[in-house]
Amino acid sequence: MAENSLSKTRVLFGKKIVSHHMLNYAEQLYDILVVEIESGRWKVGDRLPGVIQLAKELKFGTKTVQTAYDRLKLESYVITRGYRGTYLRDRPLQFGAANEKVGILISEDQVGQPLILWYEHVIIAQARRNKLMTEIRVLPADFDVRTVNERGALFGENVSGIISLTPFRMPVRFGDAPATLPIVFLCPPFENCAPKVCADVRDAYYDLTYRLIRYGHTRIIFSEDSVEPDPLQTKMHREGYLEAMKEYGLPVDKELMKAARSVRNSDPSSVEDYLKAIIRPKISNRPTALVAGSLGRGMVIARVAPLHKINIPRDLSIVTIGCDRLEGQNGGFITGMLPDFDNMVLMCLDMLDQQKTNRKSDITKIHVRMHFLSGDTHYAFNSTVEPNDKNDSNSPLNHNIQTLSQAISC
Repeated sequence: MAENSLSKTRVLFGKKIVSHHMLNYAEQLYDILVVEIESGRWKVGDRLPGVIQLAKELKFGTKTVQTAYDRLKLESYVITRGYRGTYLRDRPLQFGAANEKVGILISEDQVGQPLILWYEHVIIAQARRNKLMTEIRVLPADFDVRTVNERGALFGENVSGIISLTPFRMPVRFGDAPATLPIVFLCPPFENCAPKVCADVRDAYYDLTYRLIRYGHTRIIFSEDSVEPDPLQTKMHREGYLEAMKEYGLPVDKELMKAARSVRNSDPSSVEDYLKAIIRPKISNRPTALVAGSLGRGMVIARVAPLHKINIPRDLSIVTIGCDRLEGQNGGFITGMLPDFDNMVLMCLDMLDQQKTNRKSDITKIHVRMHFLSGDTHYAFNSTVEPNDKNDSNSPLNHNIQTLSQAISC
């Protein structure tokens, strides 16, 4: 166990514990301990590291460690014997007799990434609800991916299926060779891997644009963010917007779309010049709504616009992928779309079951529709539809809005 004094990253059993928007230290510590218990680090009756000892080594307060241990006790992993310490108890009753596990595969460069930690957290939680244990493995850079899903090659014998968070082409699919494990990828839609589950971002941008049209907007621009990490992701965002505009016969302002690519979110003057081009004085056909190509673009425009007497959303409605709290407003959120991580993980578990049942993979890709969060940055323009109507938000999400927003913006 060690700490990086620069990044304040703690390491426990080779796993990083980092400052995280979505998971506090106690939750990360709990996840690590659960995986280590389920991977057989301790035998029944073994004593776990003491609370004070662990807190000292990780440079945490004892309350952080105790919170993680209390949850382990609540969920029947451990038993406390007074001042003698915390001991591993028999397998929790909620698990089946077979000790069946689902493997979680990540790459070396994904270790400690906030989004990956969040996915691990959701998979662990959903696996437990399905009476499955978990085992996390890091894919070595020199590992032959053709053998990833061979029994015993990378995961233990009790692993009955793999959810991979790292994309790669699978040369040998389940059912094509003996002694292979079912595998499913949980990756972005533009990654070339199968079978996989992914959020349907193209549909999300179609939906965002359609909703603005429904609210009476006819001058809607797309603000592409050039800092998006993958051009294929940006392409999907743009295509969703263009499809909706074409379907409803609305004009696309190609000049403003081109201008958006040169805007730097970190440069206020660049954003200001862009806004001036959008809100042209005395021009009746100026844009009344903006579809932001990223959460960062949407947030910076929402922040800078009021400084130039541009009212959001009365003068300019803003929608984007993601949803975060607006600066300077009490409880206000930007209007956006969010993935349902729990549902995506459940789809992965269902696909693993389908492969085990049919002895082959019949599905190559599942696009999971994202959920609309009404927020406070869109406005009904010459329309009888009220966008802030609670019925307009189709979000049965199991996590807090800001938590999910941070998940997709990391």
